[in-house]
Amino acid sequence: MKAAKIDLPAQAMAIESPEPLRLGYLIDTLVTGGAERLVLTFAEAVRARSDVVLTVFVLSDLRTPFYEKLRALGTEVVMLPGRNLADFGRFRRLVAALRARRIEYLHAHLASSSTLGAYASKLLGIPFVTTIHNVKPSVRRIRPGRRLLQGVAMRLPGVNKIAVGEAVAEAAAKEIGRSGCRVVPNAVADSVVAPFGSRARLRRELQLGEDQLALVCVGAIIGQKAHEVLLDAFATVHEAAPNTVLLLVGDARDAPRHAALLAQADQLGLEGALRFLGMRSDIPEVLAASDIFVSSSHWEGAPVSLLEAMANGLPPVVTDVGENGLVLEGTGAILVRPRDPEALARGMLEMIETPRLRSATAEAVRERALGRYGTATWVERLLAIYAETGQRRDWHHPRTDVPPPPLQNR
Repeated sequence: MKAAKIDLPAQAMAIESPEPLRLGYLIDTLVTGGAERLVLTFAEAVRARSDVVLTVFVLSDLRTPFYEKLRALGTEVVMLPGRNLADFGRFRRLVAALRARRIEYLHAHLASSSTLGAYASKLLGIPFVTTIHNVKPSVRRIRPGRRLLQGVAMRLPGVNKIAVGEAVAEAAAKEIGRSGCRVVPNAVADSVVAPFGSRARLRRELQLGEDQLALVCVGAIIGQKAHEVLLDAFATVHEAAPNTVLLLVGDARDAPRHAALLAQADQLGLEGALRFLGMRSDIPEVLAASDIFVSSSHWEGAPVSLLEAMANGLPPVVTDVGENGLVLEGTGAILVRPRDPEALARGMLEMIETPRLRSATAEAVRERALGRYGTATWVERLLAIYAETGQRRDWHHPRTDVPPPPLQNR
């Protein structure tokens, strides 16, 4: 006896087996930074999923370590370099690239991408969200024309916003009105934990002695990060603890600022105690080779570099800015006032001279990073936002127990 044939409605079949969401991520560059790391983390997380196809669009043509890692994952990376934000030729190429790949949802990171992405998605009629990563722009002076383009873009109807923390959401409300946004804290991937044996290998490579304490700062050489404050503080630390070494990791394309820091280090007599490592593809290994994480930033959002250091068990001494206080609350980490090299030096010396504090803090921050800021829930929150604010009624992600974060009206 033949089984009866059951014809399911097309809509029901679509719900059972929807086509994957064609998702675009748009970002300014792929240099070593927090937003760039999050793009890589998301690509790693959705690589094996059948419900999302990710394409990354970059407003640059720099082939950086993060670019190479994305390509190694099999993620398509589309490079869209241009002269400036008002380069209409690049904007047309962006629109054409989105249309050619039939992108159904666009998610932008950083200022230029958020601006161009808002206009491009509006033109194409596709849903759009931007992640706001910082409480201030990374440059102090923004030309009036650029500020106007950005301000109008962020106020366009249908522009969804994600802030990486409460402090960032508060700052965004002042800049772009009371349209509200969702808060989705940053995440740290398990892949940023350095493999066993990395510490000894990289310390040999960096010629660090067994008795030397390595302090590490990860961040681009830009004004926001206040490396000049860190160098002043470290000069005091090195005088009191000559076995210390400071490692600076990050993009140093700002040649004048880099040169000024080199001159400052020479004046402070830090030759041999300061290492500029530049951009690295092995940041987890550099963290594993270090003993204390330091940051002198004037302002921050929710720095991914801090989460990565925590995941690798580095006790932090950082400025009390952005979300740092919330992330580190109750861990034993030391927070100091920004723009105060004396306070930063005291904090570093306290951590250096108190081995028991270093050990207890290292364990607490590792547990905090890998427990509270894991990747799985972060990805599900993002997918829930795409499902709620997107146009695909037939697309839904499998997890129903992680609703999208509530919209905050501020």
